[in-house]
Amino acid sequence: MSIPLTVRERIISFLTYKDISRYRFYKDTGLSNGFLDKAGSINSDNCEKICYCYPELNPEWLLIGKGEMLKSDEINEQSVDEQKASIEILVKKIVELSSENTLLKKENAELRSSTVYSTLSKQEEDNMRNIAAEPREE
Repeated sequence: MSIPLTVRERIISFLTYKDISRYRFYKDTGLSNGFLDKAGSINSDNCEKICYCYPELNPEWLLIGKGEMLKSDEINEQSVDEQKASIEILVKKIVELSSENTLLKKENAELRSSTVYSTLSKQEEDNMRNIAAEPREE
């Protein structure tokens, strides 16, 4: 009979399988460097962080070693489809907002130019043109 893996050993097995470096793991999860090298149990908050960062990881396998390391393909495919749909929605919204932004920039420029001339009286506008056209006296 083989000795069951600890939670830390299962995490290391997962990281090895997915070719995820320890540095990347620590960065993804926000856990401290050396977390995987410490002895003792892992609290539920840390397990939750790990499962949140790696949704394909089977939590039952992580916690008690039962089942497969990764969630079933059906669940992963559904998650991928949901992500693709979300991405499509976001891309459409970005395009929409970009178009709106372009129109607003154009309108803003037109309003700025019309505001400058509309606030000046005809006399002031003529004076500004004359001043600009007169030679400087030295």
